[in-house]
Amino acid sequence: MSRRVRFDGAVTPAVCRPIESVWCSLSSVETDRRIAAARAAFGAGRTAEAERIAAAVLAERGDTLDAIELMALARRAAGDGAGAERWLRRAIAVAPGRRWPHDDLAELLCEAGRAVEAEAVCRAALAADRDNANAAMMLGNLLSEREELVEGAVWLRHAIALAGDHPQLLANLGRNLQRQGALDAAEPLLRKAVAAMPDALPPLAWLAELLEQARRFDEAATMLDRAGRLAKAQGSDVTLQRAALLSRTAEWRAGLALLDAEPELSGAALLQRGRLRDRAGRHDEAWADFIRGKAALAARSGRRYDRAGVARLITDLRTFFAAASLAPAPVRADVPQPIFILGFPRSGTTLTEQVLASHSRIRAGGELPFVAELAAIAEQRTAGAFPAAPDRLDPHMRATLATDLRDHYLARAAAFGLLDRDAGFFTDKMPLNELYLPLLRLAFPAAPLVAVKRHPLDVMVSAMSHDFTHGFDCGYRLEDAAHHFAVIDALVADYEFAAHTLVYERFVAAQQGETDALMAHIGLPTEPAQLAFHESRRFAPTPSYAQVQEPLNDRSIGRWKNYVLYLAPARAILREAIARGGYVV
Repeated sequence: MSRRVRFDGAVTPAVCRPIESVWCSLSSVETDRRIAAARAAFGAGRTAEAERIAAAVLAERGDTLDAIELMALARRAAGDGAGAERWLRRAIAVAPGRRWPHDDLAELLCEAGRAVEAEAVCRAALAADRDNANAAMMLGNLLSEREELVEGAVWLRHAIALAGDHPQLLANLGRNLQRQGALDAAEPLLRKAVAAMPDALPPLAWLAELLEQARRFDEAATMLDRAGRLAKAQGSDVTLQRAALLSRTAEWRAGLALLDAEPELSGAALLQRGRLRDRAGRHDEAWADFIRGKAALAARSGRRYDRAGVARLITDLRTFFAAASLAPAPVRADVPQPIFILGFPRSGTTLTEQVLASHSRIRAGGELPFVAELAAIAEQRTAGAFPAAPDRLDPHMRATLATDLRDHYLARAAAFGLLDRDAGFFTDKMPLNELYLPLLRLAFPAAPLVAVKRHPLDVMVSAMSHDFTHGFDCGYRLEDAAHHFAVIDALVADYEFAAHTLVYERFVAAQQGETDALMAHIGLPTEPAQLAFHESRRFAPTPSYAQVQEPLNDRSIGRWKNYVLYLAPARAILREAIARGGYVV
């Protein structure tokens, strides 16, 4: 999570702000004296006294902004978040153009974990006053934290334009760009932040991680040594990050030894150790780490797979698309077209995108959130007819819905900078987009579809060894991951849309021929850079980034055989999917 900082500009701290009042008649000596006394009491820790004075002022004039602020401060100091919120909302109603009520309310909501409401407050604040640097910063951070990285970067840049090169802002923007894969743009920002805040651990750790991602391992180790000394002085450590760095080098066994020596590990560290134990051939211990790591991550985040809810959704989608007759959208020939890369997490979708994006006419979009948005828009535009009641679709909606969805998708792609006219295509590799495949086909009837296939049991092993939230949080239990794989595989078979199938095992065995077949489906000739995709300077911001920076190899094929006993529950669930894919066990 990005750190937050306040930019008050000309605004002084709350306890000593100049007295401000909506009612000019309240600017009397007596009112000034009472407000000043309340501020002094609050500043001295006499919260109840400050609250009594402010309440007395409000009893005489209910719209005194200073007194409302003091009531909010007192309630917050007393741990009464709901009371503080009521007073801050009252302050906004009294003085919608003032910055501090919006800023304080957004901060309060963030602290309470109410990020969606905090985002709405920030947007309202910026609508009232676009020069509010605090609101721009908080909005940028909130968007970044929920993976709306492109818009998040826009607001962080806006905050920098207003507040200047504050080091924490530079660090937050650098982290955002790093997570987008824009390492060249992120590095100078993080370096400035580190230079300005030498005792701040997060930007230092982020910079070390960036150098590792950029394959500059010696520089990363030096930076991590510095971060390690700082972390030790602050009572923490960088053991997991050091192990991750070592795992990318010939010294990976040293990384495993570091984690083996730890008495307690976080969920993420357990998964990292499990992957290293797998590499060392310690498969029983590796599987134990995968199970414990996933359980720890699920417990900490509260994530769980709603099997019944997913079943209802899939039933509704089957019913809707079987009954609904919708007109496809016309093809927009004036803009680059999406290439939809379909597949379960850990099936090879990142590899496929890296191969495609190594072509001069294809831009990498990554895991774009647009398709899920199309489903929400379809439900809204049809007044709930999608996905549960196709009979309620009126003729106008049947004729126009697909075009509306296409235009929304392309507008979002433009906001992400993906409609560069120098490119003919851009990729969308959000895992499990195939859930809404008919919507994609309606909005983009001519867009290339690439279905990535890999042995389902190898997918399960890889899924259990990495953290991901795709597929309605199915990845935290083996049985849930297998169930979701099976139901999506069956659903896609029912959809019966033509797609190019890229089989991971065949691609590894015959890279040239499989790349040529893939590009023939796209309608472009293969370029030499696609056969050396691992040399691309592009960083793929997914858990698979390290794998796609290596030459093609077969180490991941057949890993499931090391875990046959542990995979028994998944084998039963995946029996039909395994057969449908032409695999054997």
